[in-house]
Amino acid sequence: MIVVGAGMTGVQVASIFQTFGSQVSLFQRGPRILPSEDVEVSVAVAAGFRASGMVVREGFGAIESFEKSSDGIRMIVSKDGVREIVEASLCVTAIGWVADADRLNLDAAGVERNGRGYVSVDTYLRTSEPHVFAAGDITGRWMLVPQAAHDGWVAATNAVKGPTRPLDEGVSPIGGFSEPEYARVGVTEAVARSTHDVVAATVHFHETTRTIVDGRTDGFCKLLVDRASHLILGCHVVGERAVEIVQVTAIAMSGGMRVEELARLPLSFPTYTGILGRAAYRISEQLGLEAGAGSQLEDGP
Repeated sequence: MIVVGAGMTGVQVASIFQTFGSQVSLFQRGPRILPSEDVEVSVAVAAGFRASGMVVREGFGAIESFEKSSDGIRMIVSKDGVREIVEASLCVTAIGWVADADRLNLDAAGVERNGRGYVSVDTYLRTSEPHVFAAGDITGRWMLVPQAAHDGWVAATNAVKGPTRPLDEGVSPIGGFSEPEYARVGVTEAVARSTHDVVAATVHFHETTRTIVDGRTDGFCKLLVDRASHLILGCHVVGERAVEIVQVTAIAMSGGMRVEELARLPLSFPTYTGILGRAAYRISEQLGLEAGAGSQLEDGP
């Protein structure tokens, strides 16, 4: 199987079919898979895919054509004047979503769409017709279930009460259920360092008790904190239960919790979430703060 495009969708499709036993080749035209994620996340997920036997081709060049073959499909790619033929039983393209809204007859209602066919909305999720609101995938925003559900509540509230509740982009954790799993909340390290004095700590899964007990020692948790305010700017996790770990970080960020306060929480032991307390403890040490004993079960006295 060939999968073209290694964003969140392409990565999950490739991972699922690889796990089912297909031989998958994942092609990403850019220099790394998961280009919107932290660089370390992209590197770790690609390494995990390759370890599973998947072929991962980053920066492969350009696709010239697709052809039918006797066994399925033939893809012809080229880079720097060199052509290559790749054959498979099936090819899946995952290079972006295009709205399928033509049958809604939105023009008749005066509802405008953007260049990709999605319904245009303002910060109150109003369309170009003030009495019509839109939420979910039709707006082309997050294209994720939790965010769509929240937008639905915002749109319904404003439709009933008037434009009283603007969108709050705020903290929005996301993750991919691939193997290895990955997740993030907040900004990447590169983005954080462009606007903040950042303190970072990375704790690897082979350093914590529960991951060792379960034999799931591949992965890491990286925490990013602003040096001046001690507020959490981002968290990036690759490995078992990555999405669950990031949920806890998102709650801490939403509550304005400082890193030393997170480090003081006596998180249950041994748990996967304990790695988060350990990262917070290490950053607190870098900042010269008293972090208390909350995470010392993992990090030692």
